[in-house]
Amino acid sequence: MKNIQIYFVKFSYVIEATLIHFVLSILKIFPYKMRINVGRLIFRYFISPLTGNKKRIRNNLNLVMPSLPENTKKELVKGCLDNIGMTMFELLSPKEFKLAGQKAKVIGPGATLLGKSKDVSQPVILISGHYGNYDVVRANLISKGYQLGALYRPMNNPYFNATYLKNISQIGMPLFARGKHGMAEMMKFLRDGKSIALLIDQHMKRGEPLKFFGKTAFTATSAAKMALKYNAILMPFFVVRNGRTSSFELHFETPIQHSDPIKMTQEFNDRLESRVKENLDQWLWTHKRWKSIG
Repeated sequence: MKNIQIYFVKFSYVIEATLIHFVLSILKIFPYKMRINVGRLIFRYFISPLTGNKKRIRNNLNLVMPSLPENTKKELVKGCLDNIGMTMFELLSPKEFKLAGQKAKVIGPGATLLGKSKDVSQPVILISGHYGNYDVVRANLISKGYQLGALYRPMNNPYFNATYLKNISQIGMPLFARGKHGMAEMMKFLRDGKSIALLIDQHMKRGEPLKFFGKTAFTATSAAKMALKYNAILMPFFVVRNGRTSSFELHFETPIQHSDPIKMTQEFNDRLESRVKENLDQWLWTHKRWKSIG
């Protein structure tokens, strides 16, 4: 039985990767804006049903916002799937996406501090969640001469991961794969006075039982620990998508004050929650963020 399950998973990965590659080869003939909009519809109606995204979104919404009207939930599911689809096809169109990211409107008190830290080689740890299109930060800052590395999680689908890595590498380098070796490289990069970007809103089995939307969400405190260890600025950033377009606002917030790693990370969770509430459909509700969700 176990061998059959493994075979089925591998087969589904092959089908998924083949479908995405086929779609990408066709969409290349379209202008960028049309490509992204067609891509979001393809994701919503064809790719998403294969991956069970819709069910996970509804489960999460039912858990943390059970009183939401049913019509509102339906619209949120559609909006969330649209944002995921657009983000996916933006990252798979790195040349045009880089230009869109470079044009993002930069907002917030942290922007000036970033410039000062660059001048004195003060390490900065930029933290965010899977919100809007988070990779705008790399496209924007690297184009301005910032040395910014990022930790990435290899795709579960090994047949698609090579394509994914090739494309996000074109947005900016260096990239560090999650794991022991990647973490070691990233910390060396940070020690040299450079900056890194991390997404810390996924469930971490060995994380701390912090709060997010009023529920226990196991969260990694490693970003806060690194900030304390290397005297790095810990700055939340958030990328807001303007409607169903590849136009963005890049918000750099006031840094989180150094204190205790748990307190610092909880503050980030609180700030992310506030941002998500402003644009509920722009967060990746497909994550199994809360342990009670299967």
